[in-house]
Order: sequence, then structure tokens, then C-alpha cells
Amino acid sequence: MNKELLIKYCNNCCTEVELKTVLAWFEESSKTADGKVLLFKIWEELPDEEGNLQINFDIILNKIHHKVNLAQSKKLLEEANQNLIKYKRRKHFMNVFMRAAAIVILPLLIFGMYMTYKYESTRHGQIFVNQAYNEVFSSVDAITKVTLPDGSNVWLNHSSTLKYPAMFRGNIRSVELHGEGYFEVNHNSKMPFIVKTGELQIKVLGTTFNIMAYPEEDRIETSLINGCVELQRMEPNGKVIPLLKMKPTDLAIFQKSNNEISTRTIDDDRYFSWKEGKLVFDKEPIGEVVKKLSRWFNVDIKIKDPELLELTYTATFVHETLPQVMELIALVSPVSYSISDRKEISPGTFSKRKIILSYRNKPI
Repeated sequence: MNKELLIKYCNNCCTEVELKTVLAWFEESSKTADGKVLLFKIWEELPDEEGNLQINFDIILNKIHHKVNLAQSKKLLEEANQNLIKYKRRKHFMNVFMRAAAIVILPLLIFGMYMTYKYESTRHGQIFVNQAYNEVFSSVDAITKVTLPDGSNVWLNHSSTLKYPAMFRGNIRSVELHGEGYFEVNHNSKMPFIVKTGELQIKVLGTTFNIMAYPEEDRIETSLINGCVELQRMEPNGKVIPLLKMKPTDLAIFQKSNNEISTRTIDDDRYFSWKEGKLVFDKEPIGEVVKKLSRWFNVDIKIKDPELLELTYTATFVHETLPQVMELIALVSPVSYSISDRKEISPGTFSKRKIILSYRNKPI
């Protein structure tokens, strides 16, 4: 079957033999895939009222109904000067085509609607994955202030990293912290603020707090200055487990090894004084002092003698250099120390200085 023969049939111009061929084709082959394609091609060439038929799947069904109505109306018969036989043949052709259109066009329309819905759902579901993120790294010898898109401020301690979106979208404001950060969060009850630290996440509405979450540490410390925060743990299946609601002056310590939380009240600023460039110790064991000094000055400090682990320190350092701090420690306790020079590992790259602490006048 060819297109020209079908057009002749629609215009009542077929010979006896051609008429039998067309009618046989309608009965046997018009419902096949090739038949439907051929019918659709002919339909595309039918002139519309504007003289310009556009192939647009969103309006094709409307045009089908429009053509059917024209074919069934008396006005069409008069204007086209068609006789009853020609009209019935055209009507027969249109009925067959409508069945073909229902099979060929409707699945395309449904598929298009499905793909549009799927695209929109995927776009909204992946909005946080696809958007741009900023990542700020505070160097080993600096404290860095970051202003977030919502106007909240974050101070990053030495060797700390903050990752946050270029724009907060959805129903939460989510950031990721590695290291230590001091947060002043703008209040927004409709969009809670979430700080993710790996093992924990801290949920707030608007408050001031400090988080110490260095990856190498076995604990995560959260100290609350004002407002209210909730500590949460994210399960592998995505379920959020509330752990603790904190109130101002609370210090919460989460142990990574056993998932246990302990709390106590803070009555000084030693847990967030670093923001002002101060290191504050209040009866802290030398082991904790060494950890903070190592990060603050980017050095490796080793305790040689176990007897030193019994020592505690109370001190405040503001502008002191590393040698000055070590000299003060040696002055107030039985500690001697040695500081090695940096060694060049590769052009422009040097190793950390190493400090060895030993017990001075150790008894034999």
C-alpha cells in the first residue's frame, strides 16, 4: 500500500481494482505498525484551517477531533463538494486512523508526560546534589571567619574545614564540619540549621555554639552558649535518632568508640576562647594540652616519660610563640623539652617541627 493510492481513495478517484486493493488493505493491514505509520503520514498532510499543520504531540489529539467533526458536518460536505460515498469513505478512513492514533499517539503522550514528571521529581529530589558547594579550609596557622548564605557566621579553628551550599534550598540549612567551628546561627523556625560532623549531626534553629570534631579525635565536643540544640545520630538506613537536647552552658561529649554521651556545665570560655586567639587551660591534663598545642602551632609533640601524664595545667596563652609557651611550661613544672628544626621533604615542602617532652630530674 502506498500513500498516493490512499489519497485517491479519500477523493473517490480509485478504479475498480484499486478500490478492492484499498478495502482489502483496510481490513487486513491497516492495524499493523507499518499501516499505522502510513496513516499518520497522510494525516500530517491533511490541511488545517490555518493552512499550516504543526507536528506537536501536545495538540495532535485536538486536531484529530477537530478533523472528525469537520468530516461529519454538512458544511464540510458542501464546501468540499463531496458526495455521500466520498464522505463515508473519508469517515471510514478517519475511524481507522483514530484507532491507529489511539495506539500510536497516546502512548507517546503518556510517555512524554511520564518523562516530564520523572524529570521534575528527579530534579527536585537531587537539588542538593546538583547545586554548587563551597568549601573553606582554615590553614594550620590561622582562624578563618565564614559568612554563610543566610547571614550566619562561622569561625574555623586551625586545620578545620567547612562545606556548605552556595544557596540554602529546601526545608533545612545543612553544612558539614571537619575540625572545630564556632557558630552564630541566624534564627529561622521554618528552616532548621544542621551541622554534620560524620558521627553526629547538630540541629538548631538559631543559636550560638561551638563544635570540636577533629577526625583524629575519639570524641566530639559541643558547647552551647545560648539558644537550644539537639544532638542526633544518623543511622545507615537514613533514620535520625535524637540523642540529647542541650541548654545554655551545657557541654556534651560524645565518645565515638562506644556512642555514649556525657554532659557537664561550663562556667568559663575555654571551649571557645580560641575564636579570640586565646588558648585557655583550666586544670587540664598534659595529654589534652599537648593535643591543642600541636594543632595550634602545627607541630608534633611527644611525651617521652609516662610520669608526665599526671601533670595538669592552668594557663592562658594569647600572643606567645611556641618557644615561649614551652619555656613557660618548663618554668612551672618539672618538664624539659627539645625542639627539632624542620626538614625539607621536597622543594618548597618541609616537615613539622618535633618536640620531645621529658621528666626533668627524673628519679632513678
